Parts: sequence; structure tokens; C-alpha cells
Amino acid sequence: MNILLKNTVFFAAAFVSALPLVSQTRVSNQKHEGEVRAISASRDGSAFFTAGDDGFLIKWTGDDQGKHYQISDMSVKLCALAPDGKTIAAYETDGGLVNRVSVWDFDTLKRKYARRFSDAVTSLSFSAKGTYVIVGTASVEGAIFLRASDGSVADVLKDSTGIVSYAATSASEKTLCTYSPVGFISYYNMLDGKLKRRLSCEANLSDIASFDNDMFLAGTKNDTVYAVSALSGKTTASVSARDPVLITGADDKDLYYIASSASRTYALSMLENRGDKTFSSPRILKNFKSLPNGEAIRAGAKAGDEIALASSGGNVFRTTTSSDTALLSLSPITDDAYETISDAASAKDGFYFLTRDAFYASSYDTGTVDKRTSNDAHTNMSVCEGGVILWSRGTRRPVEYFDFTENKTFRLFTPESAVQSVRAFGNVILEMESNAVIRAYYRDTGEIEELYAGTGLQDALISGDTLYVAKSSATNPPSALLSVDMRTKEIVPLKIAADVVYALSTSDEELYGIALQSDDEQKTTNLFSYTPALSKTTMLLKLNDEDTGAFTYFYNGHVFTDIGSEKLYSYDLSRKKSVAYGRSASLPVKAVQNGERIAVLNRDGSISWYDTGKTDVLADWYLSKDGTWYEF
Repeated sequence: MNILLKNTVFFAAAFVSALPLVSQTRVSNQKHEGEVRAISASRDGSAFFTAGDDGFLIKWTGDDQGKHYQISDMSVKLCALAPDGKTIAAYETDGGLVNRVSVWDFDTLKRKYARRFSDAVTSLSFSAKGTYVIVGTASVEGAIFLRASDGSVADVLKDSTGIVSYAATSASEKTLCTYSPVGFISYYNMLDGKLKRRLSCEANLSDIASFDNDMFLAGTKNDTVYAVSALSGKTTASVSARDPVLITGADDKDLYYIASSASRTYALSMLENRGDKTFSSPRILKNFKSLPNGEAIRAGAKAGDEIALASSGGNVFRTTTSSDTALLSLSPITDDAYETISDAASAKDGFYFLTRDAFYASSYDTGTVDKRTSNDAHTNMSVCEGGVILWSRGTRRPVEYFDFTENKTFRLFTPESAVQSVRAFGNVILEMESNAVIRAYYRDTGEIEELYAGTGLQDALISGDTLYVAKSSATNPPSALLSVDMRTKEIVPLKIAADVVYALSTSDEELYGIALQSDDEQKTTNLFSYTPALSKTTMLLKLNDEDTGAFTYFYNGHVFTDIGSEKLYSYDLSRKKSVAYGRSASLPVKAVQNGERIAVLNRDGSISWYDTGKTDVLADWYLSKDGTWYEF
């Protein structure tokens, strides 16, 4: 059965500021980070949307500038634009357990609703008038109809569609047409919900699209482009094409596609519809040179004579259907103009920022960028007395130390397995590897000591003479939070209602973290505090969903978190109230504070600046390739 869960955030023992929060986009020609998965064009051809592995939706207009907004911390595999040209549905997934469809008003940047499905989503579309969002799923129930206005499930069909990879309604929304990979084209009466007709056709087609006013379906399989009659199910044309991408639209009379060659050049081709249920041989409209850096075309869309294409490297291209005999270059409208900041930390007089090639010091108030040293592609840093530790998550690369006084980088140690975290606590550098072992590196002696070994380890920190270990409760000892006496090595399971604890931070008197708990009915995520002196756990914020990637950060009586992944929250421990900050174009992954300034590292490698007295973003900064800030 397909289970739908509506995502909601409930805050326990907290008050969220009622001040209006303004989200903002970034307008630029910056490319996607990673592969573009889908393109959806507006009916009038004035704009098209791209969606990709980086979780961004980007609206491109005629000036070749994109309106960027990150809607997810997961890959966006499918997107569909409503007839109104501003409402867009997106399929977000981690490729495993999480399958979510969210619907957005892109003019206001507001998410109207989101629904989770227990099975993968196989197709996504709006009905012709925009009444419904039609979600095809990999379950026997098949297509689910959501009312586009509020996301509630509409009981439209009495007969199940089964697994479908294409679903579209007639202009009147009285008939639904679906394609099943089993090899069926089916028609349903949307007034009585019953199956009207089922036609046998070519099975296992991908990239399904309709054309010639829904008289034909097009699809691809085994390096072949197919045209199938939507009235009879018969294959009316099939032509060989290497890695084809269909770019035809429902209003197109002819079938358009682009395909590559063995030399990685591309040909834009057309199958001309003769009007007698037959098609011409492929007619090549244009030939293109191979794309740079080994990129490949992955998605395309067409509106009128305008064509948008997108690549595996995150670039977007424009061309037209007009013929040309020359060998052309596909020049991207996108660029890669900014450095990606991978980590941020508070400094004595400002903040530190880490990119692939350098370690910088900067601040919002000065705007100057001071390159302190080069960086050999380390992804993370941990500030300690006299310098900074440079390390690379998920690798066995040596952990290094940059000394501020000597202005030199020294190797400390080489991990035995993949590094999960490195944190500094005075003389001790605490390191966790492969969710299995926690070691201490003593800076004064250079010795390494194993402090704890187990399975399902998530995080660790030192407070006083005690090591706290966050883990899965499914492993022994059966608690998600442990304390370990660093002198006697005594292990004490701590009482907390959680299946998994992670993202630990600490003040002088308390411990903070994220606790996950689930059962057959519900999944919850909590920001909690633990007071060792009282052996007391307090839940501060609650999310009625599962969030496995939130952070916590303590500063001056406040705990920051991005629970829910959508925005930054600050919980005031003395007032027992929380404040939500307005978000920028990208989602937050880390927050650090120095005085009145808060720097938030975003998923796209940018920095959003906040003042403690305001909830709106002061500015979004991107580090340019020449090492200067660019402000949005």
C-alpha cells in the first residue's frame, strides 16, 4: 500500500517568532552542482525550469539568467509545471527510503504542501486545467491524484492504474491516458473512475512524451526512438539513436530528439509526421561538437522553436529547431563563477572559511578576504588553540595542523579508516572513524589512544573528563547516548527516548543534540538538551518527520539548528523560545557566531549573514574565483 505522510513541524515547549520571514532567490547564470535531471517548459515558451541532484529549481528566462532556489537537500529527479506557469511540482528522493513530492508557488517561493510516498515516484504531471497533481508510483496502486490546491488525495479512479511512467489528461479533464512499462496504453473515464480501454503496445519504454496533440506517444529503449499510436498502440516508427533524449512537446506535430555519436558529437534530429500515420526517416537539423569535460546531454525540453538542453555536468544550453549545415558548438548559458566554501568557523576577529584550494579569514563588517594558507583539497576544519586542523570527511587522508604563529602546515596522523569527524577539545583532538571507533590524539605528546569502539556510532565530544558518545540504540549497550569516564573508561548508558542520537554540541553545563525516534505510526526528530548533573533530558523542538542530517551549534545561551532542513532556528535556553530566520536561495548546513554576527554556510557553498537582532538575511555572499566576495 502507498502510504502518504504530510510533512509538518511541531515545536514543543517553544515559541516560534511570528515575524514574516522572507525567502529570496539568487539570480545568476551559475550552473547546477551535479547532474540536471529534468527540464519543464512553460506553455508560452517564456521560461523553463531545470531540476537536479543539487536540490535546486532554477527558472530560466529569455535573458539567460536563472532564478535559483534550493527546495531540497536531496536530488530532484522530476519536475512538472502547472498551466499557470508559476506552480511547480517536484519529486525529491534520496534514492532509497525517502520519496517526496512537493508543490511550490515559485513566484512567492512558498511550499504549498509536501507528500511522502512509500514507493518510488515514476511519473509526475499536472492535469490539463491544473486541478490535480498526478503522481505515478512503483506500486500496484499506481497513480495517485492530489488536489493541486491543497495536496489532499482525490478519489478520482475506481480502477487502479498499476505502475505507470506517463499520465496525462484530456483538455477537459474527463479522460486520463497512462502508459505502463508492462506494455499497455490505458484510458480511464475520470467522471466515473473506470477503465474505458486498454491497448497493447511496446513495453519498457522510457522518457515517455506525447505529441501531435496526444495522437502519438514517444519513448526510448535500447538506443532506439519509438513513435507509438496512442489510438491503436501500434509502433508507427522506430529509429536507432545513441543515448537519445526526447525534446518533443504535446503541441508538436513532429518528433524531435537529440542523440550522440561514438565520438560524442550530437545530432538534433526530427521524424517528420506525414499525416498518414507514418513518419519520415530521421532528418538531421543540426550537428554539434562534443561537450567539454566529457559531459553528456541528460534532459531537454521544447517550446515553439526554442529548445533547452541540460547536461550531466550541471550546464544548461539553448538552441532552436532551425536547420544548419555547419558543425556547431553548444555554448552553455551557464557558468561556474564561484568557489565552493566547504566549511566555516568562528575566529577571534571574525570568521574562517575553507575552500578546496585555500583557508581564508574574513568578516561581514570589513568584507576583506585574507588568505591565510593554501589548502590541499581538505573538506573540513576544526579550530583549536594556535591554529586550525584540516581534514577530509569520508577519506583516509592525513589529518593536518596549520600553525598560525609559524604559518606552516604539519601532518598530525593518518587515520586507519574513513574519517567521520575531527573535533578539538584543548590538548585533545577527538577523531571518529567509520561509525566504529573513537580515538584521541594528544597534541603535547603525539600519542593516539582508542577511547571507545562499537558500531552505529554517530558523534562524540568531550566535556570535562567525560566522553559523550552518540549512537544507534540498536547496538550494545542499547542506548543512543553514552558517557565514558576518560580515566577509568567506565561506560554509562544515558536515559533518552531515541533510536539514534547525532549532532552533539555542548555548553559548560549541558549537552545538546538531535534525537530520532520512529515506530509503525510516526517518525519524529527532536532537538534536545541533556543535563549531566541532573541526568535530565529535555526535548526543545520537535519535527514530525525524520531528519537524519541536522546540525546543532551552541553560542552564548542559544542553540542553533536546521531541524527540518529548510531554515535556521535559534532556541533561547533561558526564555525557552525559538526564533526562525529567513532563508536565502540555498539551504543551511552549518551556523557559527561571533558577537552579533551569525554566518550560515549553505549547501551551495555560499555564506548568509545575519544579525542577532534581526531574522532577515543581511546578505548572501559568494566567493569569486579571484578570492573576493560577491554579494546578492
